[in-house]
Amino acid sequence: MRRVFCALVIAGVIFSYSSAFSGSVGNVPIVVEAQKLTYNDKKKVATYIGSVIAQHGKTVITGDRLTIYFDPTGKHIRKIVVEGNVHVKDPRGEGWCKKLIYYPFEEKVVLLGDAKLKQGDNVIIGDRIVAYKDGRVEVEGVKQRVKTVIYPEGSSLGKNR
Repeated sequence: MRRVFCALVIAGVIFSYSSAFSGSVGNVPIVVEAQKLTYNDKKKVATYIGSVIAQHGKTVITGDRLTIYFDPTGKHIRKIVVEGNVHVKDPRGEGWCKKLIYYPFEEKVVLLGDAKLKQGDNVIIGDRIVAYKDGRVEVEGVKQRVKTVIYPEGSSLGKNR
C-alpha cells in the first residue's frame, strides 16, 4: 500500500510540474526566461534557448531548451518539450532527466534519460518514466535497471544524506 501511495504522490508531483505549462491554475502567470526566443507563426512553435527557467507559482523548471508546440489556432498547447539538464522543483518534490515531454490533452508527462523523481527521501529512477494524471506510473530501464527507494514513514533512515 505504501508503494502505491508513493507512486501516486510522485505522479502528483509530476503533474504539478506540468501544470506550470497548462495555465489551468487560476490567474497565476507562467514566466519563461531564456537567452533567446524564436517563434515560428507558420508552424506555431515557440523555442526558448539558453539557461531556460520556467516558473508557475512555486514550481520551477530549468533546462537548456524549452519548446512549446501550439495547435493550428495558436491558442492551445499541444506539447511542451524541455531538453538538456532538466530539473524540476516543487514544494512536493524534485525531478531530473535529460528530456521532459508534456502532453496536456493526454494528461501525460514523459521523463527520458537518467530520469529520477524524488519526494523527501523516496526516489524512483529509470531511463523512462511516464506518469498519467489518473495516477498510473510506468518506469522502464533500458541502460539501467529500474530502482525505487521508499523509506517508512517516520523512519530516521535516509536523513542527513
